[in-house]
Amino acid sequence: MENLVEQVVPKEKDVKYYLNVCLLVLAAIGIPGIFVLLSFITGVQYLIIVAFFLLLFSVYGLWFFISSLKVDYEYSCLSSTLRFDKVIAKRRRKPIVKFDIKSVSDFFQYDDKEMGKRKISKVYRASAKEFSEDNYVAVFRHEARGECAVIFTPNEKLLEAIKPYFSAEMKKKLYFSNKS
Repeated sequence: MENLVEQVVPKEKDVKYYLNVCLLVLAAIGIPGIFVLLSFITGVQYLIIVAFFLLLFSVYGLWFFISSLKVDYEYSCLSSTLRFDKVIAKRRRKPIVKFDIKSVSDFFQYDDKEMGKRKISKVYRASAKEFSEDNYVAVFRHEARGECAVIFTPNEKLLEAIKPYFSAEMKKKLYFSNKS
C-alpha cells in the first residue's frame, strides 16, 4: 500500500496582507462616503439611498476579499510524487507544482546566498514565511521549464516521507558530503 503524507501550512500575515486590508476598508467606506458627499453638494437626495446600498454591498465585498487573502499551502507526498497546492480561503484550490521526488537534484535548507549561486528558471513559493530558517528548497528538473525550485516549510513527518525516494546520488550528497 502506498503511503500518503499530507501537511497544511498556513501562510503567515505580513505587511502586504495588512496593507491590502487597509486599502479594502478605505475603499468600502470611501466609495459610499463620496456618494453621501455628492448628495449634500448637489442636493440630490436619492444619492444617500445609493450610498446606503453601496455600503451594504461593500460590507459583503469586504468580507469576501479579506477572507480571500487567507492562504494555506498543502503539501502531499504520495509514493514518490510531491505535490504543492495553494488553498485560498478554504474555498478554492490552485495547484502550484507536482514532481517526482526522484528528479530532485538538490535539497537544502533555505539560504539567500545558496539560492543566488544557482541558475533556476522558476522558483515556486509555498512557505509559511517568506524568509525563514525553517524553509527548505528542493531543486528539480521540469520538462517544460527546465531547472526549477520550490521553497516550502515541511514538518519532520513530511521530511521523513520524502527522504527514501531521493536518488542514490542525492542521498550520497545529503548524508555523506557534509560529514567531517
